[in-house]
Amino acid sequence: MSGAAPTSDLVAAAARLGIQTEYWDVEGGHHTASVDALLAVMTAMGVDHRGAADAPEAARRFARECAGVLSDPMVIWGDADLVGTVLVPPRPPASLRFVLDYEDGGRRVVDVATEALVPVGVDPGADRDTHPDPLGPDGDRHQFRLPGPFPVGQHRVTVEIGAQQASADALVAPLTGAGLGARERLWGVFAPAYALPGGTGVGANVGDLDRLAAAVDRMGGKVVGTLPMLASWLGEPYDPSPYAPVSRRFWNELFVELAALPELAAVPVAADDLTGLRAFGHAANAKSRAFDYRHQYGYVRGVLEQVVAARRSWPAAWRRAFEDHVAARPEITTYARFRAYAEHRCTGWHAWPEPQRSGTIGAADVDAEVVAFHEFAQYAMTRDIERLNDGLRDRGQRLYLDLPVGAHGDGYDTWLQRDLFAWGVGAGAPPDGFFTAGQNWGFPPLRPLGCGAELIRYFRDVVRHHCEVAGILRLDHVMGLHRMYWVPDGMDARDGLYVHYPREALFAALTLESRRSDCVVVGEDLGTVPDEIREAMHRHGLLGMSVAEFNQPAWAGAELVGPEADQLASIGTHDTPTFPAWLRGLDIDRRADMGLLDAGAAEAEHAERRQQVENLTGFLVARGELLGGGPADDPATVLGAVLRHLGESEAPVVLVSLDDLAGETNPQNVPGTGVERPNWVQRLPFTLDELEADAGITEILAGLQGCRLGSHLRAEEQPA
Repeated sequence: MSGAAPTSDLVAAAARLGIQTEYWDVEGGHHTASVDALLAVMTAMGVDHRGAADAPEAARRFARECAGVLSDPMVIWGDADLVGTVLVPPRPPASLRFVLDYEDGGRRVVDVATEALVPVGVDPGADRDTHPDPLGPDGDRHQFRLPGPFPVGQHRVTVEIGAQQASADALVAPLTGAGLGARERLWGVFAPAYALPGGTGVGANVGDLDRLAAAVDRMGGKVVGTLPMLASWLGEPYDPSPYAPVSRRFWNELFVELAALPELAAVPVAADDLTGLRAFGHAANAKSRAFDYRHQYGYVRGVLEQVVAARRSWPAAWRRAFEDHVAARPEITTYARFRAYAEHRCTGWHAWPEPQRSGTIGAADVDAEVVAFHEFAQYAMTRDIERLNDGLRDRGQRLYLDLPVGAHGDGYDTWLQRDLFAWGVGAGAPPDGFFTAGQNWGFPPLRPLGCGAELIRYFRDVVRHHCEVAGILRLDHVMGLHRMYWVPDGMDARDGLYVHYPREALFAALTLESRRSDCVVVGEDLGTVPDEIREAMHRHGLLGMSVAEFNQPAWAGAELVGPEADQLASIGTHDTPTFPAWLRGLDIDRRADMGLLDAGAAEAEHAERRQQVENLTGFLVARGELLGGGPADDPATVLGAVLRHLGESEAPVVLVSLDDLAGETNPQNVPGTGVERPNWVQRLPFTLDELEADAGITEILAGLQGCRLGSHLRAEEQPA
């Protein structure tokens, strides 16, 4: 990292705030934060300092403020007692009164004798999941214990110390989230919704995911996965990336299934337009493999706007259902006004005037019809995705959704709760073998100190939004529950540093929502992940990921590392090359074309890849899963063999990309690229009917189904 190294006082100040001033990268290189980077991160965290000399004392003051009178939030696993810390004055009363207001409206009052409190000290090197430096000049911190059990939920705890009061949150959560049975051996397919040219011909709606699920069910598959379907910028500003959502709590109206809208029947003109939309979809499929967001959104929105404009002529029951839905969720109107005002200004909120910039948008500031459009769009999408989930559950299937690690810096979430986010930095990742310059993803990370229970409530809302309509939820960058890499604005991505988060509370929020909705959680734990995270994942029942492209070593004769019983298995991910491209090393050529590899490095990687492919095919031949060596120019044969191998494993879920089944060599996404390389646009070359009729594809999936069944039967034979 550039710049001078921090002094010991500054390092100690950073530790107080949960800032990690050094780390080891994947290549074994040691990185130490510069003073400039450290001060920038402290500023983004909320520390008001005047420079390196003042920062240690400013950090200490800030840490005391964040610690508060009660530790916040507190975590209770299962039926355990509530153990927390409280800051008591030098001359405390004889007893403290704790009032617990439960999430369900109940209340409990507990009096604790002051003499029963246990003084606690602070270890400067302690896990930063604990609250930093809680000792203060006005009293000492003591531990208290309230006997359990407590109802599951997020409750408010108020302590009365004489005439003074202070409050904090306590999460009561099951130790583990929802899980699959020990003998479950599922398989399924993965495809972006926009990639599916299905029965309606539009290829970008929730209904096509249901039709895909029905087709997969007929072959024995029980999981259908897709990319995030969260709200995104499809006007101005424009950013359709599913991993830069406007909000992680609202859906993308692009995916509304127009043909399933009951309200469409009341609007003859819109119904006629739907006929044209089908024709448009088929024509678009024939002409281009690239999904056109602007064109598609313009047409879908046009139909929805006609439906909304005619709402006063809907049958009374339809109108009342819509109005009741919005009335029960006032945040929908707040969101709709935000979107309407953004469309009026054609900019993100940072460029807005006051008071709208600071979170105040009144009814007079926006077009009521545009607000109604966005309210109805959320209503329609909620119905669609709930119906999708219900349909899959009825067939014994699970919908697999992906949760992005952050939200767009100009989006709704960051506008509504701007104090919850760290400004002046971007979330990212340190240098690794693929991105030697590191990565800055551009969105503001959540601010762990000074936010307390607000951060946990936000995270719970985001997780609940997905768990309520999914059977499996993948957390992108699960390491973010433990620590996040912050890159100061204007600095190189290599100059970033790690900031720690309240891991216990975040896991508690996760298991709470997972169990309530019977939604299995998968943590994306690829790459360099601290041991603490994988230990926590195991303790709390999260599945990890096993990706074959990452698990094939390159030293001569190395065997493919198989998935474990607590991992979801796949060949690649949405960020990796497709399997046919991986076999041929096309991803290496692409990185060389991008200037990330010179000629010598590219040739070295090609040699390594050739060895990986040789190892893989040799391994499959030796196991009898591949005949005759399976040359790389016959990717379908090798694909089928790898899937059979994964299917024979103890992995509870094996996920297959439809791009791999289609023999596609172009990836959905090349990380690190922008407008120079359109991402998230590639459609499949076949319809769903053609998918089921393709003998080669159905043979591969039948082989996988047979291996999954065999693994299940072997598990049934094992003693319980």
